[in-house]
Amino acid sequence: MSDLLEEFRRAQADLVIQTSDLPLGALAGMVDEGAIDLQPGFQRRERWKPEKQSALIESFLLNVPVPPIYLSEERDGTFTAIDGKQRLRAVTDFMTGQLRLRQLDRIRSAEGIHFQDLPSEIQNSFRLRPFLRVVTLLKQTAPSLKYEVFLRLNRGGERLNAQEIRNVAYRGPLNDLIYELAQNDFLRERLKITSKSSSAYREMYDAEYVLRFLTLSRQLDDFSGSLVNEMDRFMREHQDASDATLGEFRQRFLRAIEGVEAVWHDAAFKRPEGDGWRDQALAGMYDAQMIAVDQSTDAQLENAINNNAAVIYGTRYLFENDEDFDKAVRTGTNTPARIRYRVDAIHTLMVN
Repeated sequence: MSDLLEEFRRAQADLVIQTSDLPLGALAGMVDEGAIDLQPGFQRRERWKPEKQSALIESFLLNVPVPPIYLSEERDGTFTAIDGKQRLRAVTDFMTGQLRLRQLDRIRSAEGIHFQDLPSEIQNSFRLRPFLRVVTLLKQTAPSLKYEVFLRLNRGGERLNAQEIRNVAYRGPLNDLIYELAQNDFLRERLKITSKSSSAYREMYDAEYVLRFLTLSRQLDDFSGSLVNEMDRFMREHQDASDATLGEFRQRFLRAIEGVEAVWHDAAFKRPEGDGWRDQALAGMYDAQMIAVDQSTDAQLENAINNNAAVIYGTRYLFENDEDFDKAVRTGTNTPARIRYRVDAIHTLMVN
């Protein structure tokens, strides 16, 4: 019990908080001026649409309680949003005239209006009345605790997906590299990422695809469990990788993605449909083609590029004539046996 008591006392000393109730105008001003950072590296990407933002503003108009915002005070006197980023963004968008209320449930008379359209009494109330409770982790708090708070707060409400959790739990040089590589134009085009509002961007699929490749390129022959667990293990083991290792990861990814583009062009990561290719990227085909390129020598890759029509034809043939390949790409895709099967099949096409 002494260990428990010691851990309890340490936790009380490590987490120093301050609670205050602030007006919406003050919070919006702090966000607009950069005093509150809504984009720390561990935060999830934008998710709320204008309809959901409008619902929050309607809650303030109805005087309905809203959950508190959690901030972390940084050494330079600015603040980082730990929890409540979407609420802060909605408040700022509305207070600065960027949000027009829409699809309201109760106050239909506010439909379609901006902040400046509100009666002055309501405007003044939003500017001056303390609407939102803000819990601030002061800078005396142990730095690692803000990530712990973020994870625990987000286990409720809108659940984080696996990549969002990795973005928090394994922050560091490797994580930074993954999000740098995720900006690759060809990858984003394959995933239909055209803006920050694209679903694949908001769900961090681009980053997860990069991690899939890095994990499989290093550990394809070494694991017997699920790919999800292997990606977690890869992040954990290489979280603070050296510059040399990160350089190797960058080079391997760029060689693979550029090689896939050169061989398969528009058919990359897709399965056949009729005389063409279905307009949807498959993670299973991404694995197969990216790792097959990675496993090929420069001479083999050059040969595949020069004979890419035959490779593309062979890819179509696999889908239409090899039931095991089709299953390995489309069902139960993250088991070791099926990953190896689809990679070996595509690699054989490239080198023959």
